[in-house]
Amino acid sequence: MSRIAISSLFSFVLLASACGPVEYMGQVGIRGSKEFAAASEIKADKHAPYEYWSAYCYLRRAREKAGYADYGDAVRYGRKAERMSQESQRLIRSGQLAENPNETEDGTGEENTPKKKPVVVLDSDTPSGER
Repeated sequence: MSRIAISSLFSFVLLASACGPVEYMGQVGIRGSKEFAAASEIKADKHAPYEYWSAYCYLRRAREKAGYADYGDAVRYGRKAERMSQESQRLIRSGQLAENPNETEDGTGEENTPKKKPVVVLDSDTPSGER
């Protein structure tokens, strides 16, 4: 084999082995993270919680898979994260917002309302005024 053929073969092997990490960085590190950040900016965690938290979990799983050098699965999870982030943005922009049943009119939630203490009935001799 000639010197050019050997160097070409070596270059091809190097490029082929780098496809996984390069595709992972493009999908998870750039596109998936960018879409997730855009969903976070428009408060998708409140208005489209399923899609938002699915995207969050998919991104975490993609990064975990990449840590084990399983780039094929990492890219697949990155694509799912990107799709879920886009879906959450689409739902919010189209006005299909999820209502939080625990949120009050002022948006503070139930944390600020006083809670009633539970009454525990131990026996039938408890006075009727304390039940």
